[in-house]
Amino acid sequence: MAHEAFVELMGRTERILNTEALARPDEYKQLNSSTLESCALQKIRLACANSPFNPNEVKLISGQRFPDIIADRYYGIEVKSTKENHWTSTGSSIVESTRIEDVDDIYMLFGKLGGDVPQFKCRPYQEVLYDIAVTHSPRYLINMELNKNETIFSKMGTTYDDFRTSPDNIAKVRQYYRESARKQNRQEMPWWITSDNIETGHSFNIKLWNSLEIWEKRELQTKCMILFPEALNPARNMSKYNNTTLWLCSYNQVVNPNIRDLYSAGGKITHVDGKRLTIPVAQVFNIIVDYSNEIKAMLRHPSAEMYMMIKEFNPILLKNDDMYEAWLKICCKFADENDVPLREWIESKPTFMFSK
Repeated sequence: MAHEAFVELMGRTERILNTEALARPDEYKQLNSSTLESCALQKIRLACANSPFNPNEVKLISGQRFPDIIADRYYGIEVKSTKENHWTSTGSSIVESTRIEDVDDIYMLFGKLGGDVPQFKCRPYQEVLYDIAVTHSPRYLINMELNKNETIFSKMGTTYDDFRTSPDNIAKVRQYYRESARKQNRQEMPWWITSDNIETGHSFNIKLWNSLEIWEKRELQTKCMILFPEALNPARNMSKYNNTTLWLCSYNQVVNPNIRDLYSAGGKITHVDGKRLTIPVAQVFNIIVDYSNEIKAMLRHPSAEMYMMIKEFNPILLKNDDMYEAWLKICCKFADENDVPLREWIESKPTFMFSK
């Protein structure tokens, strides 16, 4: 009954705003985001007449809080508008870290201020969010004429409340957009969306690989070799580096214009412990040997973040009780195809010589 009363309150508010905008279109066209909030506050209070809601308990919340207006503590109204003649706009952050704690039921009050006469619509918040876009943070996209089965939550197979209260909603967003790209045969990754980015204010500036410290390079390359072992296959073409390149940029804001050099710079291996090989082999096997201890340590004791990355990008490793052994088997398969005793090299750490 309380929810129904709130629905009726917002319906009355919509009618009041549209009636007044029709009578005074020029005045309403001059509204901006701030003055519209104040206008909405007045009309919601006016709509409280003959309803269970106390107009004195309808308050505009100062500061960057969500939603903009609360009514009787548990009900909220987010106010958005556009100066254009359409019902779409960019909305609030998907993270909702500034959400007012007790608010449970939220409506969107939207002003279409373009066209001959400004118009207003009020609808349940979760019913008008159709997608997610990235500005300075991931934000919902609003369409006030959206069908209920076209919301971003319907597309993701979840509900608004389940999504907003999920401890890993950022990961769900990443997964959704990666799957969408995969279904369309596009090799893409969501742009810099990580919980660390959003919650800690991590820098979004793009860096060049050569500007990193040596330890940063080794840590990132270790992760790349674990997550995208296809880059370690000497037989594959340049496309094998695509996922590595995208991940470095999307998740770490690092651009490497010479990604191939991470695995092949320095020529081929010609000698092992002073003995010449009959046929030189790819430099990548030296890289695997060089990084094997760091890879083993990272896979035997993965951080929570690394575990989630493995789950997302190389989940086959999770099928083995020993993720390092699973990773090494992948590499040994490449090595066997090139007559390279990789496991033996990793254990003995021989001295290599290379062609120029």
